[in-house]
Amino acid sequence: MLRWISKSGTFIQFAIFTVILVITWMPAFMNPLPAVQTPADGPLYNLLVSWLQPYPSITVAVALILVVIQSLILFYVYQANGFFKRTNFIPAIIILLAYSWNGNYQTMHALLPAGILIIMSLNSIMRMYGRQAAYHQVFTATFSIGIASLFYIPLVYLMLMIWFTLITYRISTWREYAVSVVGFSLPLVYYFSWLFWIDNLPSGLHQISDALFRLILPPRLPIVNAIWLWVSGFIMVVTMVAVLNIMNDKLISLRRRSWVLFNFSIAVVILMLFAGWPMLSANYLFVIPISFFITGSLTLFKRRFWFEVLALGYFVLFIAMKVYLTIS
Repeated sequence: MLRWISKSGTFIQFAIFTVILVITWMPAFMNPLPAVQTPADGPLYNLLVSWLQPYPSITVAVALILVVIQSLILFYVYQANGFFKRTNFIPAIIILLAYSWNGNYQTMHALLPAGILIIMSLNSIMRMYGRQAAYHQVFTATFSIGIASLFYIPLVYLMLMIWFTLITYRISTWREYAVSVVGFSLPLVYYFSWLFWIDNLPSGLHQISDALFRLILPPRLPIVNAIWLWVSGFIMVVTMVAVLNIMNDKLISLRRRSWVLFNFSIAVVILMLFAGWPMLSANYLFVIPISFFITGSLTLFKRRFWFEVLALGYFVLFIAMKVYLTIS
């Protein structure tokens, strides 16, 4: 089934995407939830929520628009970097499912606008490989992360992904690292200047430090969320190992670019560890590499029966969790 979907045309895949969108998000408009707010939210997200909070239906509509945009941009990034041989919309379908299986996710969250900037950063850092002077790509990637961290503060840790990738690309000159620091710092400099201007710098710095360093044990999860976490972790590790292994037989440019997703996953694990295990945020972040590795396991292997079983089981799990949460 999934093999047929992965080989079908973009029109059929987009039709499946549209059907899933309508079925899963229609109840969210019938019973709109307020925007999710956490102590780790940045100033840009708080400003956005202050505009949308009086209008729950508009809040859900904006969230859906951001989910669709993020799905389409991620689809474009994978295609533009030549990872898959044919046009493949499965990553967008996985993104939509991961953002729609729980009704509590179907509203605004800081990582929805930030996720678009994260994907732009991933695209820039992928496209810099093989260029003699990649300062523009490094600046764009780090500047995007800097702005994203003003929506959700713990995204500061994604700077580690940039530096890990520069090491993966075997870049040893100091200029790229210096440009990365400048690009990342620029949005924060404007934010700190604004805090200083309104005489609120100490409290702003205190909020950032609290959001970045919360070394606590993982909270006890509801059974459904725990199942999602363990199953997603298992599938991600299995498909990651398989896809990165087969990438060794591909062009070196594809091999190095695929390792960007591995570096991103490591950075997210570090973010989770230091930011107090925000499990809701993990759903939004880990689905980006999961969408790549599942799609790769379905399209890059000639004999992929077990990978297809894993992916199909993962999709069935989304449906089962959605039905269970709706009934309960």
